Amino acid sequence: MKVTISKLHKNRVFTLLVWLIIVFIAIISAPSITNTLQSYSQPTFSAKSQPEQAAKLRNQWGYQLGNSATINIVYENPGGKLTTKQKNTIQTTTDKLKEHQSFYSIKRIVTPDTNVSGQAQMLSKDGSTQVVSLDIDAKNDLRILTSELTNQVKVNGLKSYVTSPEIIRDVNNQKTAQITNLILIMLFIASILIVGIYFRAVLASVISFIVLFTSFVTSYSLSLNLAKHFNWAFSQYVPLEIGLATLVLGTIWNIYIYRKLKSVLAVQREARAATKQTIQGLRFPIIMVGGTLTILFALCGFINFNEIQSLWALAVTYPVLVLAVTTLNAVFTAALGESIFWPSSTPKAAMKSHYWKTATEFSLWQPIAGFLIVLYITLPFIYFYHNSLNFSPITNLTETNQAVKGAHVLQAHFNEGKPTPVTVYLKSKQPLNNEKDLQSLDQLTTKLQHTQGVKNVYSLTQPGGMPIDKYYVSNQLESIGLSSKEATGQLSQASDSLQSNTSKLDLNSLKRQVKQLSSMVSKSNQIVQDSSNLASQVNSAAANSSVSVQRGASKRVRQYQQQINQLNQSLQSVSSGISQLATEGKVIQNYGQNSYNNLQAYSQQISQIKQQLKKVNQQVTSSTSQLNGIYDYLNGLQKSGGANVYYITKAQLADTDFQQTLLNYAGKNKKLTMLQIVFKNAPSSKSNIHQVNRLKQQINLQLRGTSLSNATVAMTGEPVTQSIIQSKMTHHFASLLAILVLGILLAVFILSRAILQPLYWTVAFVMSALTGFQLTYLTMHFVASVKQFDWQVPVITATILAAFGAWQIIALGLSYRYTELSLLDWIRPTMASYGQIVRYILLVVVALAIALTFGASLAMIEIALIVIYTACVFYLVLPMIVSSLGKLAVTLPNKKNILKNK
Repeated sequence: MKVTISKLHKNRVFTLLVWLIIVFIAIISAPSITNTLQSYSQPTFSAKSQPEQAAKLRNQWGYQLGNSATINIVYENPGGKLTTKQKNTIQTTTDKLKEHQSFYSIKRIVTPDTNVSGQAQMLSKDGSTQVVSLDIDAKNDLRILTSELTNQVKVNGLKSYVTSPEIIRDVNNQKTAQITNLILIMLFIASILIVGIYFRAVLASVISFIVLFTSFVTSYSLSLNLAKHFNWAFSQYVPLEIGLATLVLGTIWNIYIYRKLKSVLAVQREARAATKQTIQGLRFPIIMVGGTLTILFALCGFINFNEIQSLWALAVTYPVLVLAVTTLNAVFTAALGESIFWPSSTPKAAMKSHYWKTATEFSLWQPIAGFLIVLYITLPFIYFYHNSLNFSPITNLTETNQAVKGAHVLQAHFNEGKPTPVTVYLKSKQPLNNEKDLQSLDQLTTKLQHTQGVKNVYSLTQPGGMPIDKYYVSNQLESIGLSSKEATGQLSQASDSLQSNTSKLDLNSLKRQVKQLSSMVSKSNQIVQDSSNLASQVNSAAANSSVSVQRGASKRVRQYQQQINQLNQSLQSVSSGISQLATEGKVIQNYGQNSYNNLQAYSQQISQIKQQLKKVNQQVTSSTSQLNGIYDYLNGLQKSGGANVYYITKAQLADTDFQQTLLNYAGKNKKLTMLQIVFKNAPSSKSNIHQVNRLKQQINLQLRGTSLSNATVAMTGEPVTQSIIQSKMTHHFASLLAILVLGILLAVFILSRAILQPLYWTVAFVMSALTGFQLTYLTMHFVASVKQFDWQVPVITATILAAFGAWQIIALGLSYRYTELSLLDWIRPTMASYGQIVRYILLVVVALAIALTFGASLAMIEIALIVIYTACVFYLVLPMIVSSLGKLAVTLPNKKNILKNK
């Protein structure tokens, strides 16, 4: 059993089993690249950053709107203004969404009908475009939800889009995932072809693929699991960076190992011994380069910028790659021996590099001229170096995507900054339903509207981006002025009326009327007395006439009796009439007495009223004069700037319009509100940071000394996100370069046991990289009219060039360390032998860079061009730098020997 185990150990079977187990675990534990990148689609910031603070305030909004994201549905009528029928159809579609809010995880729907005061931000001025805003649950899969809504919100005759900055970032991330998958496939194919063509061997390329694939899968899975379990930084380009790191250095190392194995097999035919000798010969430089890069990228984990901090994943990649290249290669080479180079039977003869030989000889002959040629090649590009980055994800996307189209529609019909607004959350310590706080908020809104670069500001006091007149002092002054003017007119009329009434009041006439009434009363009394006497006389006559009739019997008596009867009847009639007249006379007497008394009192009151009316008339005249002065003052005040002050009354606070605005722009407890700021232009790297900083300064200055001075304020939005990324990139990319350059320098100083010469080589590489950047910029500018690199380009390029430069410089330093020759004696043979292999390294770098272009992404094309240009320039200048500066380092102390060739 021991013999069997020993045999298996010698044949490295256990090594193969361990790697098989590792790869199996890595494959089943790591999700697909597409799913991974979707999880890291949105930028991440520290807890103290403005977007994170704004998210915390948003979660306190209430109305179940915490942890939500806002997306816009954009409707466009290509033929002109939206008709009433089309608006009704949009409303019907929106109503259907309301019926299925829970299914689509919609928390709130805002339309022009539910935001009447803020219709200006939802309807374009030309009337052809309408926006419907949705607040959705941020926990949902944005990609799936967008796809479902895109189909659900379609309206016949209109173009509809579902868009937001988050959706566009997710679309960009989706494209990145597709590009990453395609590029990784092309990189592996390119690596296989390079090894296969170089060695003219199928097995060598297959084994190289197995080794590199094993290393990639293991590194990717390990990095992802570490990021998940320990919450370490991870970005969307990490899988690609792991792939590039594995394939660039892995392919170069495999070529070195297979070349070394070929040369060893020519002397040592036994496969295991040749393998052992090969690995021992290359283990040290491989470990040194891999270890150096591991330490450098591990240090990147301490940089406070997610995109650079995530490069710690390469600190995992390089140790895995070193182990895979040195152990897994040994398993196959020990087992296959020379068969690994099948079907090629003889090693390919090394081709001499005529350029390196010529450049070396020339630089040794004329070191100053050689150095000047290097400066001539690189210095113009370095001197005119131009570095401009674009931080917008939309620049990497084509207009074929519906979200991108929607953003462009908003830009066309509103303004360029409409798709990317800035949202300012403001939390007060007291509810924002009082005149004092609302006045401070309105002053802030007005100040921000007049800030440079701002197009519109929508807030609680100005939901439509314009002041509401009825809530301002100027409008209320106008109302008071009109009232005072009306009162002045009325008082003038009253004064005229009083004067007229005073002149018509005639007391003499009233006195004559009183005398007449008094005479009438006396007459009425006399009539009553007369009527009473008359009644008694009539009754006496009637009685006497009745006795005479009874006593007479003659004809005269009968005739007289008849006359007396007639007279009696007449007297009775007169008696009843006089009795009625007497009764009426009493009534008239009482009325006359009352009227007389009343008229006397009335005449006295009229006399007093007349005096009072004169006084009131004088007061009215004075009041009229004062009101005219007040009106003139109010009219002047209304036209002055002092009247442009927000003042909302208690009645207006309770009206329907303000309550609707409060629902849209304030949280449930009324302490939290938001301001939406739309810039005139889309976010730009040239002005974005200054624009956002200007907003911060204006907010701080405007709130200082007001009732909202202690309010909590936080900003979020695409411009804020881009400004943070740009600021961090500007600040921390220099730290990344310092770590890489100084780290490589320190490593080569230690390994080569020299300082001056390794410094020259490293500087030459940095100059080559700067030249490569500028050449790429010029190429993209004139060929594709691209004026700015994607901001991810420098970071990814730095990882590739660090691997390429570290191997080149450290390998050269190790050669210098172990030589027993003097510097000048070391230069010629080293440059001759080194030039033979550098061309193949250049081939590897160029071929892998070309594989990047298959993603049809401008960012990947830019990276490919930078790497190719840098490698080519370094290939041109390195032999001249080594030779000319090496010669000058020896001969410069003795000026007589500067031009001598040793």
